Amino acid sequence: MLLQLTHTTDLAYSEMISESIMELRMAPRQEQDQHRLSFKLSLGPAASVTSYFDWLGNTVHTFSIAAFHKSIRIVATSVVETDRAKAEVEKFADTWPMPEEDQVDYSLYDHLHFGGPIIDTPKLRELVDILHPQPGMSLGELGLRTLHLINEKFTYKKGMTSAASPITDILDTGQGVCQDFTHLMIGIARAMKIPARYVSGMVHPDGERYRGFSQTHAWCEMYFPSTGWIGFDPANNCIVGANFVKVAFGRDFRDVPPNKGLYRGNAKESIEVQVQSEVLPSVPSELAAERVEALSVPTYPAGYSIHREMADQQVEVQQQQQQS
Repeated sequence: MLLQLTHTTDLAYSEMISESIMELRMAPRQEQDQHRLSFKLSLGPAASVTSYFDWLGNTVHTFSIAAFHKSIRIVATSVVETDRAKAEVEKFADTWPMPEEDQVDYSLYDHLHFGGPIIDTPKLRELVDILHPQPGMSLGELGLRTLHLINEKFTYKKGMTSAASPITDILDTGQGVCQDFTHLMIGIARAMKIPARYVSGMVHPDGERYRGFSQTHAWCEMYFPSTGWIGFDPANNCIVGANFVKVAFGRDFRDVPPNKGLYRGNAKESIEVQVQSEVLPSVPSELAAERVEALSVPTYPAGYSIHREMADQQVEVQQQQQQS
């Protein structure tokens, strides 16, 4: 599937701020079954942008704005080709339990342990008891049973949690959105000593049947020794297919927020995010592997009258957009 995706983020501030420092994870990953053909980052106010790979190989772009401003616009446009058939995990030869921790690759270590929002609790263990894993059980069947169990017992509902909510929230209320479903599936997998990780990305709608397609999305990947990482989308009760675009992965949401940073000023921040996707008939001509361009968003001189009452106070915030 050949897709063009446009991810637009608008940040607005209740008062002028004097400085912003931000990092972005918006460039789709290069994977065996996913190829990023181009990436354009449009940014206003104009800023110098640098990029690097984080410790998990995700592409990170950073920038700072050292002038008074009241808004920031970020537009990330990607052309991505995916070649990802839905895995028939029930046919895999892998069985439960997994090898002991000291017998697995060290790179899996961080994806076996609880931390951050993924908390080990009695209610989580009750879900594992319902699954009733038995030695020799198909690992693929166990993954599918976990997917279906979450779909049966939990309701997709916006506004109940934030991106930083621990899984105790969805376990208590029975409601949440894609990051909650994903954290929950990761927690269940790790409770069974199955490596699992958090994936942040986007999903192109298939007849509008996918939840969260109009925003950035999240899903879980479980590790199969015979094959590698396989994607499960607990919010949509499905195996990840060609219409899913992987941007970043990590232990949990804290490793992969699309944008986070600091700003200086006595102001409240609001954020609006839109994602548009379309299937392209062919690869566009004159694609650039990576391009940065400036958008016309104003900055103001230090003596601008609106700043007179602004306290010189630095506010550190984790700029996290509510994932759908």
